[in-house]
Amino acid sequence: MTPNAAPFQYKTEQGMRGPFIRVIHKICDEMQISCSIEYVESWNRAKRMVKIGSIFKQKKVNGVATLAWSEERTGWLYYSPPIIETGYGFFIRNSDLRKPSSILDLQGYTISVHGPSKSSRNLELIKNEIVNLNIDMSFDQEAGLKKLSRGRVDAVYLNKDIGKFLIGSLGIGNLSYAFDHQAVAYFIAFSKASTDKKIVDRFNAAYRKLYKGGVIHRLIGKDFKVAELY
Repeated sequence: MTPNAAPFQYKTEQGMRGPFIRVIHKICDEMQISCSIEYVESWNRAKRMVKIGSIFKQKKVNGVATLAWSEERTGWLYYSPPIIETGYGFFIRNSDLRKPSSILDLQGYTISVHGPSKSSRNLELIKNEIVNLNIDMSFDQEAGLKKLSRGRVDAVYLNKDIGKFLIGSLGIGNLSYAFDHQAVAYFIAFSKASTDKKIVDRFNAAYRKLYKGGVIHRLIGKDFKVAELY
């Protein structure tokens, strides 16, 4: 199951596209198995279906992409090796003379974040460190970037790869990424309820083979940081 998570994966008229989609197809080819990648509208639905191993379009649901690792999810998911390393941080206007480069530089800022979400919870934790910081909750990520561009907020807290993609898609020319707050790796994950671990082990072994051969780096491309193999 793959909800929209551009630029990592996204729906087009020709089907799902993006680096994670390319990686999945290549691994399935390497394993000589048939893999079907299906789009669903929301992350909550995708995770619910994977958790119980439900049936979708007459096929058993085995996995989900793109997902961050969490201790709680290991109870119902097997994970691939980390695929792409990215991070969460702050976007500002190019004209911002303060040029923040650390959390403490955000004193007095009004910061937009999409929420309620994990990102908004992260920003609440940051606010606990900085008394003089205001949070603006936006309906979606695009709305926050538009507010920032128009000077209605001082910064946006967002995944840096998603933010850069949206800025390009929206044609916004006056924003830039200021600094990282939190690194994160994204994985492909498999349902323990519906997937034999032997298949997952084969999938992960194929990934490692393709990684060591340089294939994964070529599939993901220069616009993303390939996570180190461990």
